[in-house]
Amino acid sequence: MKETVDCPKCGAQFEFETFPLMERAEKILDLTAFRAVCPSCGAELMLPYPCIYHNPVKRVIIRFIPRGFDLSDLPPDAPAPLNGYSLRDVFSAHGFREKILIFERGLDDRAIELLKILTIQQNPERFDVKDPDVLLLADVDEESLSFFALAKDGNDFILKTPLGLYDQMCAELSSPHFEESGEFETVDSQWILNHFRLLES
Repeated sequence: MKETVDCPKCGAQFEFETFPLMERAEKILDLTAFRAVCPSCGAELMLPYPCIYHNPVKRVIIRFIPRGFDLSDLPPDAPAPLNGYSLRDVFSAHGFREKILIFERGLDDRAIELLKILTIQQNPERFDVKDPDVLLLADVDEESLSFFALAKDGNDFILKTPLGLYDQMCAELSSPHFEESGEFETVDSQWILNHFRLLES
């Protein structure tokens, strides 16, 4: 659908095509669903908007609610979640992309989040341990996971992690305590830490 938006650089109005409900991942994985070029000043813009990704084959629904929006801004014709679905809420375009990549590759986002926590904690000299967003999944191959990484010095780099470590994280989360709740959840580092605290108490 077409929406009229204001360019944050020059203030000119122009039409921007949005995709409130998506079943194909491509426009999210390359972020073209949120990219625009102002026809007036030529500025390259990121214009995130509330939308829902639904993959009935992977049995996942992900709701993207950017900062400044809330649940009421999501499309009203969203699919109803069914039994056995993974239901997620995310709040940044890059987080949205990462979640979809995880499920498209057949991975468990809870294990990915646990792996990120351990990687950051084991490398305190390279990462800010208080910032869980310094790692974002970039790609997967037969041997390793690749993460976009932001070091303390502000430099970006690609960090590769053996796929065997991911398998170990899956084993750590095999308890029924970590099963899908049937509700929309924000599965991030805080979700992982909270669940482990409850498990230990």
